[in-house]
Amino acid sequence: MSDLPDSYSGAARKPKKLFIAHRSSPSEFTSLMVEQYNLQKQLEQNQAQLKGGLMLQHLHSQPQPQPQLQGEYKSHSRTPSYSGQTHRRTGSGSGSGGQSQQGHARRHSLGLNEAMKAAATQKQSNMAHSISQGDTSPNRAGSISNLPPPDANAGFRFPNNPDVDSDPLNGSYKSLAYGQQSFKFPPDNNETITNTIGSAGSGWVPPVPSFGQTASPDRTHNRRSSHFRSNSRNYDNNNSSNINSNWRSQQLPMGGSHQRSSSINNNLSPPSFFVPGHKDKSNSFGGNNSISSLSHFNPNQGSGPNTSGRKSLFAPYLPQSSLPELINEGRLVTGILRVNKKNRSDAYVSTDGLLDADIFICGSKDRNRALEGDLVAVELLVVDEVWESKKEKEEKKRRKDNISTKSNATSVLSDDIHNDATSTLVVDSEKGGDSEPEGLGRRGSLKQRPTMKKNDDVEVEGQALLLVEEEEINDESKPLYAGHVVAVVDRIPGQIFSGTLGLLRPAQAAQAANDKRIGKEPSVQTPKAPKIVWFKPTDKRVPLIAIPTEQAPRDFVENHESYLDSLFVASIKRWPITSLHPFGTLVTKLGKIDDPKIGIESILRDNNFLADEYSGEDELGQDYLASSFGPLPDMEAEFTNPRRTEYLNHYIIAFSQNGQFVDHALHVKRLSDTRIELGFHAADISFFVSPGSSLERKAKKRSSSVFLPQKVSHLYPKQLIDLVSFKENEKGLAMSVIFEIDTTSFEVRDVHVKESVVIPKALVTYDSVDTILDNGIIPSITSATSDYIKTFGLIAKEFRRQRLQDRALGSTPVLALLDQIDDEKVKLHLNIFQNSSAFLMISEISNRVNQTVASKTHAALGDVAFLRRHALPTLQKIEAFARKAANLGFKIDTSTSSTLQRSILNIEDPLKRQCIEILLYKSMPAAKYFIAKTQDRENFGHCYLNLPIFTHFTAPLRRFADLIVQRQLKKVISNEPVEADEDFDNLKTIADYCNFKKDCAASAQEQAIHLLLSQTINDMSEHAGQILVMGIVVQVYESSFDVVVPELGIEKRVHGDQLPLVKAEFDKTKRVLELYWEKGVDSATYVPPDERSSLSYRSSIKNKYRTSASEAAKIQHSTMMEKNTIAPLSITDKLAALNIGAPKFSNLLGPQTFAAPQGDNLAPYLKDCITRVEGHLYVQEIRELKQVPVLLRAEIGMSLPCLTVRVLNPFAE
Repeated sequence: MSDLPDSYSGAARKPKKLFIAHRSSPSEFTSLMVEQYNLQKQLEQNQAQLKGGLMLQHLHSQPQPQPQLQGEYKSHSRTPSYSGQTHRRTGSGSGSGGQSQQGHARRHSLGLNEAMKAAATQKQSNMAHSISQGDTSPNRAGSISNLPPPDANAGFRFPNNPDVDSDPLNGSYKSLAYGQQSFKFPPDNNETITNTIGSAGSGWVPPVPSFGQTASPDRTHNRRSSHFRSNSRNYDNNNSSNINSNWRSQQLPMGGSHQRSSSINNNLSPPSFFVPGHKDKSNSFGGNNSISSLSHFNPNQGSGPNTSGRKSLFAPYLPQSSLPELINEGRLVTGILRVNKKNRSDAYVSTDGLLDADIFICGSKDRNRALEGDLVAVELLVVDEVWESKKEKEEKKRRKDNISTKSNATSVLSDDIHNDATSTLVVDSEKGGDSEPEGLGRRGSLKQRPTMKKNDDVEVEGQALLLVEEEEINDESKPLYAGHVVAVVDRIPGQIFSGTLGLLRPAQAAQAANDKRIGKEPSVQTPKAPKIVWFKPTDKRVPLIAIPTEQAPRDFVENHESYLDSLFVASIKRWPITSLHPFGTLVTKLGKIDDPKIGIESILRDNNFLADEYSGEDELGQDYLASSFGPLPDMEAEFTNPRRTEYLNHYIIAFSQNGQFVDHALHVKRLSDTRIELGFHAADISFFVSPGSSLERKAKKRSSSVFLPQKVSHLYPKQLIDLVSFKENEKGLAMSVIFEIDTTSFEVRDVHVKESVVIPKALVTYDSVDTILDNGIIPSITSATSDYIKTFGLIAKEFRRQRLQDRALGSTPVLALLDQIDDEKVKLHLNIFQNSSAFLMISEISNRVNQTVASKTHAALGDVAFLRRHALPTLQKIEAFARKAANLGFKIDTSTSSTLQRSILNIEDPLKRQCIEILLYKSMPAAKYFIAKTQDRENFGHCYLNLPIFTHFTAPLRRFADLIVQRQLKKVISNEPVEADEDFDNLKTIADYCNFKKDCAASAQEQAIHLLLSQTINDMSEHAGQILVMGIVVQVYESSFDVVVPELGIEKRVHGDQLPLVKAEFDKTKRVLELYWEKGVDSATYVPPDERSSLSYRSSIKNKYRTSASEAAKIQHSTMMEKNTIAPLSITDKLAALNIGAPKFSNLLGPQTFAAPQGDNLAPYLKDCITRVEGHLYVQEIRELKQVPVLLRAEIGMSLPCLTVRVLNPFAE
C-alpha cells in the first residue's frame, strides 16, 4: 500500500498546508547531516561506477561536492522565513553557493564539549534569574539562594564494600545504550568538563566522561542495525524508501538482516558488531539499513522515488554504520527517548549520566518518528535557536486556537492541542452552550485551556495515581540541552497497543458529531470508501496509527459509530518519511470498554503481556507441563546429589506474599554467644528450566510476572510453580546464602553460597508476619515461629541502619513509595503508600543477599556478570527537587543517598513527609539490569538502596533475571568455565528485554490499581456523584495547584478554569494563589461554559449525576455514622475477595445529629480554609502544605476511568 494519500485525512484538510507545516528543507539540516548525505551520495556514485565497470576511472578522479548543499553548508546566518512569498529552500534556486533571501538559515549543531559549555552558561543564567526574579514556572519550587553554596569537592560516593573487588575492569565494553561516559573525545584547549557540571547545593554529580585522542577499538555498537522488510499489506514494492521502515523485526536470519516473526524474542541475541546489510546496495546504504532510506533522498525535492510524489515530512535517518564513529567523535550522543505526556509534541532524551540534564527535543519533526522508550542517536543543537523555533510554533498555535474559538468551533481542530494557551475572549457566564462554546480570557493569572487541551488533561492527569513530572522550561529557564533525533538505534520488538478505532481522526470525529447534533451542515466529510481507518491508542504518547480498511471489521465503514465503545489491539509496522502518521496492523478486537475483564486485558496488552501466556494449562491440568514442554528433571534424584548441602534439621520458615507461590525462606541459628547464622534460601528454578528449552523461551518472552489486584499473570506455568514452591515439612531444592553475623555489631563476618536441600518447618504469609511484628497473636502459629520472625525483624532493622548509615534509625518511619523503585509489589493495596512490616523485613534481608550474590558473581565472572543498577538522578532533577523541598520549608541534604533519605525520614509530620517523598520519587530514574562489561565500575551502584553493587536473586519464581543469576552463581560455586564472548551478546539482549518488561509490569500494576480505585470511588459515590476528602496542597502554580489525598495515595491537579471563579491572582514571591470566587455558586454542580459543548470530554461521561457539596457531605456523614466507613458493604466484600482492604476515611463531621442544619455539613471541611472578603470580592488563599477540602469524582466512560478533583467554594452558601 502506498503512503497516505491526501484524501485519506478528510476533505477539509488541504495538502499544501500539510506540506508547508512539516516540510523537511535543507535549512533544517545541520552541517553533520549535509556531510553525511554528501558522503552517502558519493558512496552511491562509487557503487554505480563499480557496477558499470568504471572502477579504474573512479580511482583516478576526485569526489565532486554537491553544489546545492555546499553553499548552505557555509551559511550560518538566520534570515526571515517568509518575505511575502512562499517558502523557498536555501540555495535551491541555483548551483551557486549563495543563500537565497527567502530561505531559512540552517540550525547550528554542537559537539559534546561545546554543548556542555553552553549548558553551564545557561545554567548560571537560570540561577541568576531565579535569584533576582523569583519563580513563575509550575515546576520551580523556590529560590536557589535558599540552598547551600556549591562545594567543589562534593560528590556522590557509595560506601566501600569489603566484598567487592575495587580494581577497575579491564577492557570495559560500552554500548550505545549504556555508559556513554566511555566515549572519549579530544580535549578542547585545556578546559575540563568538570567545571561545567558543578552543582549548587547538591553533591550528586553525574560521572564525568573521560577524554582521549582515540576510542577503544572494542567499543563498537552491538545493537541490531539491519532490518529486513517482508511483504505485507502495507508494503509498496515501488517505494524503496520503505525498505527500513519495518523496524519491529527481531529475528536474525542469514545475511545479518532482521526478519519479522510472529513469535517475538525467540532469539533475543543481537550481533556484537554492525552487521552488513543486503548485497543489493540500492536497498541499503553503507552496508547498513537505516530506518528511512537515504539512498534516494534529494534535499531540493524533499521526497524519494515514491509513486505519489509526496514530499518528505521528516528527515531520513543517518546510516547506522556511521553512528559509532560520530559518537566517538562527540558529534552525536545516544539515549532513551521519553515523550512528554502533557505536551506530546515535545520529548526528552536521557543519556544515562553523560549529561547533567536531559536533552530537549522540540516538536514532532525533531523527534523524527521516534517512540517512547526508543534508543536514539541525537545531534545536539544550539538551545536558543531551538527555543525561538518553539516560541514561534506556540504563537501560531495560540492564534489558531483563538480563531477556532471565535468561529464557534465549526472549524476542524487539530488532533492534539498541547499548549496551555490563553484565549483572549471574555467569558459570558450567561451564554455558551452546545452550539457556541466560548473561550474564557485571562482573568488575572487564571488561564483558560482550549477544550481539546482540557479533554487531554483529564485523561493524562486522571488516569494515573501520581501526576506526571513536567520539565521546567520557559524564557527564564531554558533547557540546558536541545537536539534532534538523527537515527533510531534500537527499539524493543513486538510492541502492541490497545485503543479505539475510528473512521475519522479523533478531533474530526468530535467535530462531525457536534455538527450532527446541532443540525448544522457537516464541516467534515466522511469518506465513503476509505483506504485506511484510524487507530487511537489508549497510551497518549503513541501517535495515531493508520490501519488498512480491510483489516477492520467488515461492517466498520457502514457502522463505525457502533464500534466507538470497543477496544482493539494494534501494532506499528512502518513509518515512512512522507507520512505524518505511522502505518500499522490491527491485531485483534478485545471487547467493550465498560467490561471489567476487557479493562484488565487491555491493561495487560497495552503493557505487552498476554492475558493467557500458558493457554491450555487449566484444561490439561497435571499433563500440561509434560505435553507442552517435555519431561522435567527428576527432583527426587537431585535430593541425594552430594553437591547439595542439606538443611533438614534447621528451623526454616518459608514466606508467601499472596499465597500463590513460595520462593523464599529464612532460618537463624545461634553459633556462639557473639555469633549467629542467618540463612536465605531461594527456590532453585534453574534446576527445572534448562537453557535453550521451550520452557525457557516461553518464560524469556514474558520475563516478569504481573501482579494486578484483579489478576495475576505468572512467569511460569502454575504446575511448575507448585512443584518448585517450598512446602511445609517437605523437601525442596534451593540456592542458599548463609551469613555469619557478629551480634555485637551485626557486621557480616563470613558468607557461604551453596546448592541445597531444605525442609521448611513452617509456612507463613506476609499478613501473618505483619500481625506478629505488631505484637499480635495468631493461634495457628507457634510461639517458636513468632520468636524467630521477631528475630528476623531485628536483623533487618540492623541491616537497614548499616545501609543508610544511621545507628539511631528504627524500623519506622518508612518510605513506602520510594521502596518500590527497584521492584514492584506482590501483596497489593489500594493506597500505594500503605506499607507492610513483612515486606520491609524480607526486602531488607533480600537487599543484603542480592548485594552479596552480585559481589561473588562479578568477582568470578567479571564482564559477563548479570547485575542491576539504579543510576543517580540528573543533576538538574536533584537540584529541582532540593529547591522544591526548600520552598516547602525542608532542608534536604543531597550529598549522598543515605543523607537524602535520612533528611526525609526525619520529617515528623507524615503528611508532609509523604509530599516530599512524592517529589523525590518523580525525579528518580528506574532501576535497570545490565551486564558488567557495559558500565564502568563506578556506575555499578544502586543509588536508592545505597549499595555499591546489586543484582536480583531472591525472587526466582517471578523474575526471569533471577534465573540467569542463579545459573551464573552455580557456575561460580562449581568453578565451571565461562565463555565470556559467547555469553555476552545473549546476556545483554536479555538484560535489555528484562528492563523493558520490568517497566511494563510496573506500569500495568499502577494502571490496574488506578482502575480498581476509580471503580471503588464510583461505587462509593453512587448516591452523591462524588466524595468529599481532604487534600494537602503540594505545589501551587499560576492557574492551578496540586493536591495529595493521603487517605487514597493519589496526587491530582485542581484547575482554576473548572471552578466558578471571577479571577485568580498568583503571588510569585510568597507562592500563594488567590481564588476570587463567585458567591453562591457550588463547585460540585458548576459546569464551565465550554464543557457544555459536545466537543468536551463531558459528552462521553456516563455518570453525569452530581449533588450539591452540602448534600454530598450529609450523605457521606450519614453513611459514616451507620457503618463507620463511607464504603458500602458490597464494596468491602468486593475488595475482600481480592484480598484488599477498603479505603478508610476520617469523619470530619464528628458525632453530629442528622437533624443538623444543612449548612453545617460543610463547616468541618472549611474550618481551615484561609478566606477574606474585600467589598464584593470573595477571596480564598491557596498555600502549599495547607489542607483544602476536595471533591473527588470518578469519570466513567473513557477507555480508562479518570479521577478528577475540584476544591470546595467556601462562599457557596
